[in-house]
Amino acid sequence: MENGKEYTDIIGGHGRFQVSILVFCFFGAVAHCIQDFTIIFFAPNVDHWCARPKEVMQSNISLEEWKNFSLPIVKSRSGVDEYSRCTMYNISVKNGSLHRLGNADIIKCNSWEYDLSFYKSTIVNEWNLVCDKEWLVSMSKTIYMLAFFLSSLINGQLSDRFGRRKVLIFCLSWFLAFVFLTLLSTDITTFMVFRFLSTFGITSVFVNSTVILAEFVSAKYRVVYCLTYKYGWSFGYLLLPLVAWQVPNWFWLHLVVSLPCILLTSALWIVPESPRWLLVKRKFPELEKVLLQAAKRNGKNLKQVKDEIKDFISYHQKEIVKEEKATVLDLLRPGVRRYTVILYFSWFINSYIYYALSWNTNDLGGDAYWNFFLSGAVEIPEVALCMFLGKFIGNRHSLFFFEVMAGICLIAMALTPPDIVWLTIFFSMTGKFFSAGVFDLNFVYTSEIFPTVMRNTALGFASACARLGALLSPFIHQMAEVTHPLVPVAVPGVFCICSGLFVLLLPEMKDKALQDTLKIQTEPCTQEIQISEVAE
Repeated sequence: MENGKEYTDIIGGHGRFQVSILVFCFFGAVAHCIQDFTIIFFAPNVDHWCARPKEVMQSNISLEEWKNFSLPIVKSRSGVDEYSRCTMYNISVKNGSLHRLGNADIIKCNSWEYDLSFYKSTIVNEWNLVCDKEWLVSMSKTIYMLAFFLSSLINGQLSDRFGRRKVLIFCLSWFLAFVFLTLLSTDITTFMVFRFLSTFGITSVFVNSTVILAEFVSAKYRVVYCLTYKYGWSFGYLLLPLVAWQVPNWFWLHLVVSLPCILLTSALWIVPESPRWLLVKRKFPELEKVLLQAAKRNGKNLKQVKDEIKDFISYHQKEIVKEEKATVLDLLRPGVRRYTVILYFSWFINSYIYYALSWNTNDLGGDAYWNFFLSGAVEIPEVALCMFLGKFIGNRHSLFFFEVMAGICLIAMALTPPDIVWLTIFFSMTGKFFSAGVFDLNFVYTSEIFPTVMRNTALGFASACARLGALLSPFIHQMAEVTHPLVPVAVPGVFCICSGLFVLLLPEMKDKALQDTLKIQTEPCTQEIQISEVAE
């Protein structure tokens, strides 16, 4: 607070109360990560070819003979010769042998066979999402991110207006309803609709977690809490390929990963309303109740705490405060415009990089499960490094370092010859390491730099900007085909380096109390000034 003590000085800035909320946020992050990336195992790169006619199936012609005679040799995206997956020679079967009709005319397939030696059932083979329909897999990822985008826009403002807890509970209930309805999908359209609706709910649970943690703990523990809960994302990342390997059927996989999400309803008992939001909205009776509950859970002396809470509330009741209701337009006010432009660009470009590297692990070569596992494993040391650097040098300089390194790795990956698979995987995983760090640091830094009256709105719109970048990432192959193979990777790498340099224009928030309003009075001797008076 600007005057007087922080409420965390009364209830404790770190204790069992905050840890229980951290545990909930951790498993919320697990659920969100798994929902984000299950599409990789719902729609893997299943080998397919034009289906053999009935008369071929009834003859003694083997599959290998069929492929050799009936399928043209074409260049794959990586430039390797392979059997065509979408076309075949116009053939007939006479006397148990194959014959090409006409001048070896090539026609499109109208049905396919799939290699289901490992994957027992995917949405690819179930709904024939190949060749002319292959783009629907990319579209399903984009639809998912569109829901993420819209949810971030709407739920952030709702949380600032109606409270963190109310919106969290509503969105959690919404998610649980539609995540199970997705199991009823009979075609790709229904699947995308239900995925869209379920994403609308889980997004708020994940994005709001950073704000909730930032407002429940003291400045000393803010970075630790806000980054520790992101280990839930990393845990989900590591868990998913292990579960998918054991359950190679998209329907049962979705059921297995969705059932544990019911445990998230524990938020009804674990997560109260944010004390900082109650304070800003001047809901003092509710604030007193929450602070007493927190102090009790943290083992504080209740008799002493009650007196301190009364003094704390009495002090703030005397303040004459005009309630501020910030909207998205306030993000462009002179005092915060620089924050908005620089940070939102960072969110946008890094999200494209993160999801381009995450969703395309199947294309790196080698085992798809191990590639995805490694892509998640690199985030374990990344969170620890972010926590260390954030604590000792601050989030601004840490963000600068991670963005520049992510950009360098992406450029190196683009310039690596495609036949050097191990080097491509190395730069991809290293780039993923730094890109994940940018994501984590952006969550914490954005929550720190914007005031309480617009914190969730700011973070929600930041997340929305990230989804705009993620909307483009599924179409990385199509972009390479219509431009140049280097463009979808190298150009974002350059932009990421520029974004890191722009971050140095922002203030450092290390160990500073969170700001509550758009106009903040500070001591003239400090380097902080009123937000409304920040020089453009």
